[in-house]
Amino acid sequence: MSPEQALAMAEAAKARAASKAAARQEPGDAATADTDTDTDHTAPEDSAQETADYNVTADVRRPTGPFLRPDRPVAGSPATSARPESATPRPPASFGALADQARPAAPRVRKQPRWLALAIFRIGDIPIRAVYGVGAAIVTGIIVVLIFMLFGGETSREQVRVSPAQAGGPAVPSAKPSPKPTPIAVPPVPAAKAMTVFSGTGTPIASYVADQTAGISYAKYGTPWAQTTRAPFSAAQKAGSSRQPQALIGSAPVPVAVPKTLATYEDFRKLAGKAAKWTLRYQPAGSKFTWTVSQQARYNLGWVLGYKVSYLQGGKRHSSQAYVMVVSTGKKKPAMLFANVPDTRAALYHDLNMLFWTARAI
Repeated sequence: MSPEQALAMAEAAKARAASKAAARQEPGDAATADTDTDTDHTAPEDSAQETADYNVTADVRRPTGPFLRPDRPVAGSPATSARPESATPRPPASFGALADQARPAAPRVRKQPRWLALAIFRIGDIPIRAVYGVGAAIVTGIIVVLIFMLFGGETSREQVRVSPAQAGGPAVPSAKPSPKPTPIAVPPVPAAKAMTVFSGTGTPIASYVADQTAGISYAKYGTPWAQTTRAPFSAAQKAGSSRQPQALIGSAPVPVAVPKTLATYEDFRKLAGKAAKWTLRYQPAGSKFTWTVSQQARYNLGWVLGYKVSYLQGGKRHSSQAYVMVVSTGKKKPAMLFANVPDTRAALYHDLNMLFWTARAI
């Protein structure tokens, strides 16, 4: 409905109400007019003016035709008389009908179940602090579940064994404690024992090692020997892979306490005995020990000791030949040269002889 139609409808309603009120007052007004004729002395000009004003008001408030529409001509006008009566649009029956047509249909409200209405009513009685507490608990639970889903799966795949001591409980002693390794028993150092010369040609000498830290020089072998690093030695060579017992040559300052006076071969023999015991850390525990060499160094003030150890490895009996030499170098500590060759590389035994024949202080 356009605004013009609504305005016309309102004017029509007002006109209809005014006509009804005029119909009720016309008999009374006529009697009053007859009565007032004898007594009213109003001037004719004033009466004519009032009549004109009344007619104007009546014309405005009491239209003679149906409600007016700007887009349609007024009934009785030339435009209306020119058209046939059948083409003239019919106004709505009443203002109420037009209002019913203009009013949009009310939306259909879905009635809530009784239990839901009661629940909403009860929720309104819960204190706001309790609501916040329940909400915080729910959010915390969701976060915990998400963390478990993200990280719990990875942790559950890896099972880590924790001992009672690590778990905070008392340590339970094992039923069968592992036996302690038997220390290697070392007999007294012999006063003199000549070096055994092993058969074979040995490994060719490629060059010489000049260990400035220890202050000693000795033969450097070619293949299968190779230079390596092995603490606490300042220079070292090895033969063999880590999967098998390796042959080892290493030099360094004496790693044991040195007496204040080292002036005789006897002093160096005692010091060489201490150094030989220190080298037992490179031998299998529980080995049987035998001295094989005890003699003076070839070039400088010093002493050479040799020993053999036998042990069980893989259910078989094996052995190793080892040499230890301590020589004076003029430094605060004498130099120590150590070499060990297992029986799995017996072809390298002769390298022990050549090694100590070439060793000297620098």
